[in-house]
Amino acid sequence: MKRYQSFKLFQLKEIAIGLTFIGGFIDAYTYVQRGRVLAAGQTGNIVFLSVDIARQNLPGIMTKIFTMLFFVLGIVTVEIMKHKNNRSHYWRLVSLIAEFVVCVIVGFMPRTISNIYIVPALAFVMAMQNVAFSQIEGMGYNNVFSTGNLKKAVISFVEYFYHGRKSDVTTAVIYFELVLGFALGAVSSALLQKWLFVRTIWIVPILLLIVGGYYTYLLYLRDKY
Repeated sequence: MKRYQSFKLFQLKEIAIGLTFIGGFIDAYTYVQRGRVLAAGQTGNIVFLSVDIARQNLPGIMTKIFTMLFFVLGIVTVEIMKHKNNRSHYWRLVSLIAEFVVCVIVGFMPRTISNIYIVPALAFVMAMQNVAFSQIEGMGYNNVFSTGNLKKAVISFVEYFYHGRKSDVTTAVIYFELVLGFALGAVSSALLQKWLFVRTIWIVPILLLIVGGYYTYLLYLRDKY
């Protein structure tokens, strides 16, 4: 079957891995360039927040609180969009367009600008990406952090060991590919930051054009044929 004939194109593995690469890329960027804050990894931000509270680091405290708040707002926004546009898949592109715009703007922001104006905005669009594209081949996954994907990969391998189902191996491989995609995104971001610094984030709009363009093209072909 041709790729565009899939009813749920947003679940295609290549799209999921591409978005997970972007998720790792952005988190590594904000951690290194924007004040040791994770745009998507809110569990890590809670730990960092506790350290800032202990050190009485008010700017760090406020940045992390607003980052978590905007991540929640991003989730709410996509849920509202989903219920208002449940007959079309094109609405998911809004999340990628918003992410594109925010990343372009952030690249112009020097490090002298407070991170409270930068990381929460990135958290907002990453939450949108995470909720809008939340499944891969019919299974749930996360494309902006990796703990859940790693857990599911290991569980699937253990299930195969006990039950011998080939489907468990297939599932495990898919989740390990997601973990690898996230890791490669983070490593690529860290390496590029040695030369591009804060402008490293401009790589993300290029990646979004590739992933989003591919998704849009498949939607167009499906609607046409």
